[in-house]
Amino acid sequence: MRATPLPLLTVLLLALAPAAAQTPPATPPAAADTDKDGVPDLPPGQLEAPPCNPERMQACADNCPFNKNPGQEDSDGDGAGDSCDLCPLVPVQDGEHEDADDDGVGDECDTCRQPNPRDENGNQALCPPEEEPHSAWKDPNPLGRRLQFFIRPLALGYRYRGDWVGSTGLGLHLGGSLGEWRFDEKGTALRVPSWYWSAGVYGDAANLFAAEHLGPYAALDFRPMNWAPYARSWAKEFKFGIGAHLLWSKRLEGAENRPLHLGVGPRVGFLDILSVMPFAQFDLANGRAFSWGGMLVFDFKVLQDLGVPLAK
Repeated sequence: MRATPLPLLTVLLLALAPAAAQTPPATPPAAADTDKDGVPDLPPGQLEAPPCNPERMQACADNCPFNKNPGQEDSDGDGAGDSCDLCPLVPVQDGEHEDADDDGVGDECDTCRQPNPRDENGNQALCPPEEEPHSAWKDPNPLGRRLQFFIRPLALGYRYRGDWVGSTGLGLHLGGSLGEWRFDEKGTALRVPSWYWSAGVYGDAANLFAAEHLGPYAALDFRPMNWAPYARSWAKEFKFGIGAHLLWSKRLEGAENRPLHLGVGPRVGFLDILSVMPFAQFDLANGRAFSWGGMLVFDFKVLQDLGVPLAK
């Protein structure tokens, strides 16, 4: 008996049936979602896509793939979501915000050039105080810092009851500063105080106990070192202040007792060498009789900066 040939279409279907049964239908790969916020890093099968935002949530890429932000908020519309934008209210320039102090806040909206990151509410911390350009070393004894010893030749003259009286003599003084000194590691003074004091005694004879003028003297000088116009001007060579003295004067005609003068006046110093002080004085031993005069002082530093590095 002769076999009946099968139709060609039937043969082809039988041949393909096992292959179709063994190969499951292809499924698209799952899209990566690094921050697990439901917005894919990139749309499936794409290598790039525009960033998502609340107005466009399809066929777009997560605008903060490492920060969970399912709403894709982007306040400044620059393509970087608010949760990872260093300046969420300032559009990014040239692709990325600069952050010079590395505190997570972009330079365009940073309130401080020192690190002051945002808290959980998005508010920046207070700006820390700037580091001062000098060392942190502080003077433990501001009254004695830069202690100096002076020998001071002086010329004293004053008008007393119509007559001029004068003398030349010698003063022995100590001087120091009022305020804070700071130095670098090499001992250079980077910050100096503005106020200086000096106090001592002077007389107009070699034997002070036989002096015709003898008494204590004190002065307080001011130099506005931190005032830029002063520091840049010719006036920086001058110091300004007040001086006072209390001295026994030589016997004067018409004075019942040896005068005891209390004098006060302005003081101007130049180059730490020469000081001039006009004064008004009152005789405490003779009815507070008024007189006036002036003092000229030359400074010679005998011992300077006891235990302190030199200011260079």
